Amino acid sequence: MGEKQTDELLEEMMEDTLIYIRLFNRELMHLGERKFLKTFFWLILIEQYDNPSISVLGKKLRVSKSQMTSRIDELVKAGFIERVHDEKDRRIIKIALTPEGRNFIKESRKPVGEHMNQLLSPLNFKEVEKLSMSIEIIKNVVLKIQGLNE
Repeated sequence: MGEKQTDELLEEMMEDTLIYIRLFNRELMHLGERKFLKTFFWLILIEQYDNPSISVLGKKLRVSKSQMTSRIDELVKAGFIERVHDEKDRRIIKIALTPEGRNFIKESRKPVGEHMNQLLSPLNFKEVEKLSMSIEIIKNVVLKIQGLNE
């Protein structure tokens, strides 16, 4: 791929990313304040990574240590997560969902899912299928770029 093609692709990707961010922000904001969405997605990540260490989660999110500490503190204070020392190496601190955190995820999935369905309602089945395949392709490319899907 030539330099001009690369520049054009990057420009298009940046523009597209802004479109997705605006779309999901606008469409999901009525579910509650921005903090709700941030909390929901952080808890989903913690659940997916199965009690990751703080440093591993920070690397995955590309968030600085100080930002991680303050966000983790907020989630601990809210009762959604707890810090747990690794059984094999007590220097490693992992993040675990509390029952309240698991309940928050469970209770939040339905309104988020309903709203996502509403967001996609103008699309027919074939368009939803194409969107799904496209998202999968983009996800795999991003994971490959990050060296996580080799």
